[in-house]
Amino acid sequence: MLRNNLRDEFRRGEAGTAVYEGSSVIPMRENLSFVKETFDPNVPFGVTIEDRFANGKVPLNDSLTLNLDQGHTLSCRYLINPSTSSKFMYKVQRQRNVWWMRYACVPGRFFISDPRQDADTRVQSVAIKSRLGGEELTLEQLELFPADAAALEEELGDFRIKVGRTSSKRIRPSMLRLRQCVEVVTLQIVLDAFESGGDASVRIHRKLAPFSVASCVFPTTRLMPELRDLAKHLCNVLRKANLTVLDCSERNGGRSLANQLHHLDSIAVPYCCCCASSVSRISDLPEYLLKIVTS
Repeated sequence: MLRNNLRDEFRRGEAGTAVYEGSSVIPMRENLSFVKETFDPNVPFGVTIEDRFANGKVPLNDSLTLNLDQGHTLSCRYLINPSTSSKFMYKVQRQRNVWWMRYACVPGRFFISDPRQDADTRVQSVAIKSRLGGEELTLEQLELFPADAAALEEELGDFRIKVGRTSSKRIRPSMLRLRQCVEVVTLQIVLDAFESGGDASVRIHRKLAPFSVASCVFPTTRLMPELRDLAKHLCNVLRKANLTVLDCSERNGGRSLANQLHHLDSIAVPYCCCCASSVSRISDLPEYLLKIVTS
């Protein structure tokens, strides 16, 4: 669930730029044709694609490699006017670094690497990295392909963009490719949470947490059956609002409320609805919690 939440946040793209979801089973040029025919967007815009791989090795830095039996690569290819491509790359790399800082417990661990440019292909590249456990780890890579790059022949095919709103001339765009390994990203979030939370809790941002809210009951013998029914009803109401809910009404085992909350802290559940005697206006809770979780 954490991995899926990270996927969803990545696919939202960067502020102010339209992003469309593509398919890995067809070439990029066919994805672009579909986007153009369906949405006819103006540049810049992006297309996200998820690829699966087996028995892969993901480099974390010059000396560390993560071996995965199964893995997933998320990429977003932004099509850009060549005249503004460098400016766009600079903006996106800063936005991506801020993205990591926003969701991390220790924002200062993330940084942008020094830019590089291949002498032959003129492809510019930077990476978003983190400092963790005495190592510098690569989390994302950004590569800017110039409009005349040979690699774009296969990627873009005959896709062209207008030079201006009134001109009929069409040119090949530049492309900014952003890539990350889903498993590496998930591992980074988990390690950041454990390193920062200490022994008593795991700290994960509310938008990424596997469960948005838990439903538990105040331990009382007299009202326990009624409270459990109420907690289950509350779970159903919240789930219909697309909130991920952990039902703890049957699992408390007579534990005190403090112990229940301590357990929820240890598994990174950011919010809890506790049924103590009665709950009024349950219908208002989904909207209230959605505002908190998505803010």
